[in-house]
Amino acid sequence: MTNPDRPCKHNDFAANVAIGRIGEAETDDGMPQAYVAEITVSCAQCGERFRWAGVRAGLSYHHPMVSPDEFELRAPCRPASADPDFGLGIPGFSIAYRGPDHG
Repeated sequence: MTNPDRPCKHNDFAANVAIGRIGEAETDDGMPQAYVAEITVSCAQCGERFRWAGVRAGLSYHHPMVSPDEFELRAPCRPASADPDFGLGIPGFSIAYRGPDHG
């Protein structure tokens, strides 16, 4: 846990990457329709988790997005041999914050 009186310098990191296979049950050949890398980062010394800044929240197979709490980056990926449009037909979702002034 972070001690505010003695802040950690975050000199060493731990990253976890999980690759999800999306939509393989819907294909005749058992191949997935898309892949997504789910990436989290934390300080290996104090355990503090890192947030991904500047990325919209949600899930897309077209571009990277983050979880609503910003701790997990969700990045679509494809094998080098796959067509450039691999995974583009799968719907995703996005989350937008609307403050009190936006109803």
